[in-house]
Amino acid sequence: MVQTDDEVFQERRVGFERFAGDAGERLRRALVAGYGIEIGNDACDEALAYAWEHWERVGALANPVGYLYRVGQSATRRHRRWRRRAPFPGGHSTNAEPLDPQLSAALGRLTQPQRTCVVLVHIYDWSYQHTADALNLSVASVRNHLHRGLAALRNHLEV
Repeated sequence: MVQTDDEVFQERRVGFERFAGDAGERLRRALVAGYGIEIGNDACDEALAYAWEHWERVGALANPVGYLYRVGQSATRRHRRWRRRAPFPGGHSTNAEPLDPQLSAALGRLTQPQRTCVVLVHIYDWSYQHTADALNLSVASVRNHLHRGLAALRNHLEV
């Protein structure tokens, strides 16, 4: 039986919505962790729009979230041109401990990969493997960025 264009569209829409619901939040958190709240949300929206336009190809990838993270990174270039410091999430840890109020400023001084890994692992409690998959990195790279980022944070916060 041949599917109509409407049936094909509905099937595509359902597949994309399922993906966006499951993976969209992980992608958003990773981009916000790396680029700040405003820029990260814009980059996530642009990456998801790209995924919709190219769903047949993106949906077939082994790691679509990692690929879309790279698409989102490319979308941040126009913001990075002005070298603005962006606010970073710092008030909502899943741990019971309150966060240092100077943490947001200190996170802004880290490199983007260091900041992303520190926020995802220590604020959102993601595993190293989960972080590596979302950022399309190796676990060793995540450990390296995390180690350097934490050392820089200790230095900035004088801990």
